[in-house]
Amino acid sequence: MWLISGWFLAYSCSIMGLIFGIQRLRAERTIKKCVSIDQITVLVPFRNEAHNLKHFFDSIRSQKYQPIQWIFVNDHSTDDFQSLFAEMRVFPIRLLHLPDEQEGKKAAIRFGMDHATTDYCLTMDADVTFGNDYMKQLLTVPAADLVILPVEMTAKRWWHSFFTLEYLFTTLLNRGIAGWSRPVNASGANLLFRIDVFEQTDDYEHHEHIASGDDMYTLRAFRDGHKTIEIVENKALSVYTATPLTIGQTMDQRVRWLSKTGHVGDSLNTFLGFWAVALHMGYFLLLILTFFAPAVWLTLLVIVLKTAFDFALIRMTGKPWNVETISGLILFELLYPLYLFALLGSSLFAQPEWKGR
Repeated sequence: MWLISGWFLAYSCSIMGLIFGIQRLRAERTIKKCVSIDQITVLVPFRNEAHNLKHFFDSIRSQKYQPIQWIFVNDHSTDDFQSLFAEMRVFPIRLLHLPDEQEGKKAAIRFGMDHATTDYCLTMDADVTFGNDYMKQLLTVPAADLVILPVEMTAKRWWHSFFTLEYLFTTLLNRGIAGWSRPVNASGANLLFRIDVFEQTDDYEHHEHIASGDDMYTLRAFRDGHKTIEIVENKALSVYTATPLTIGQTMDQRVRWLSKTGHVGDSLNTFLGFWAVALHMGYFLLLILTFFAPAVWLTLLVIVLKTAFDFALIRMTGKPWNVETISGLILFELLYPLYLFALLGSSLFAQPEWKGR
């Protein structure tokens, strides 16, 4: 019983710490000045994304406000994307092509920024969509040096709900830790920053050889430069990206994310990763021990206790409780420890390609 008590104390304190951290984050916003829409250039690097650009352009068409410019940087695509841009001539869109001697998302972002004339750059991924009021809501964003905007994953298949919820927990962890200390994660799918501060802090030469991780390295550079960093939770500013269609593709995506986090070398993020693994390995061990004791009622008790705390954390987002959320939570409680084993094992041996490279 002392094992259950010890795990329960550790897990409950961790979740309550995140909940109070999110509350602190919301209460301690200090920057009052907001960004102006005419200060923003939206920058979208892409490679073979014609199928996604159709939906991205639909989101552009739906906006009531437009930024000064949308800059799209083609990273040596081989698909038929040109015809899509021909249909968007009435919008302030500029298409650039990355020079032959350059390749990769990091290079594309810096190449695009060289052509921006505004104070701020907003990076987006070509596979996202966003709501009709997105650009209007940018007027409420604090004028910090770096602003981490919300990203949500969407589900098309029943098992996708597990991964959308897993990503949500990662987002909540970031917000909760930021309330006590600082952010440990950022996504280039929806990231706003001052161009002059980016150029001042950029350490590209130290990670140029690493294919991905532009967002995490940017966060590290701004943090090390003691620049102002804000997290925005406004749902109207969310961008949405689809969960990969197959489990294999989804695992490859997670392995890439895990590897870039390791490359950045953030000690706080590393500690949080080990702590999360320890908590869920302890949870898995308790399930095994109580089930084979046999004391199935204790197995159910452990599951119910963990579910209750996870439910309380999810409630911080105001996420609607529909079939997708409930099924995702059930899958998460039953399968997450096994998923962690698979993810950690894959990260040791697999080197997934990204954009065919």
